[in-house]
Amino acid sequence: MIRLDWDNCSFTQMVTRVITMKKSNYPQSIEIRASPSLDGYHVIISTFDRVPEGIRFFLRSEWWDDPIRLKNDMLLYSKARDVLFQKKIYKNIEFHEISMFLYYRETLRSTWKKKILSKNQTILNEFCHEVDEKPKRKLNETAPNGGKNDL
Repeated sequence: MIRLDWDNCSFTQMVTRVITMKKSNYPQSIEIRASPSLDGYHVIISTFDRVPEGIRFFLRSEWWDDPIRLKNDMLLYSKARDVLFQKKIYKNIEFHEISMFLYYRETLRSTWKKKILSKNQTILNEFCHEVDEKPKRKLNETAPNGGKNDL
């Protein structure tokens, strides 16, 4: 199991990252959770086989894990590696992770399936089509004159 921490990550960035991860041969399932501070995502990846430690660190860096967290895990030799905090207490209020999506496949060659895990399904159903494919809008399309200057 590989755990990733994506801080300061927007929904569009998360979609692009999941699409990239789904192209790899390692993941069997990808679970997306909103972090307790609601400024990013926690990603739990289950693999088909056990991944060696060196490849696991390489995959975490390729899949945009928090660089400080990755560096600390590489230097620590205790059981305190790969930790994601599931709750945060701020001004005596507890904030917990929110499970959002689960992508899974039965075998290496089977297609990816999606399951919505959140209780707010009506909100997430609107964004489901965005998670399945890369966003189609480009920056040049939103600017007048196709992004060209009038000068």
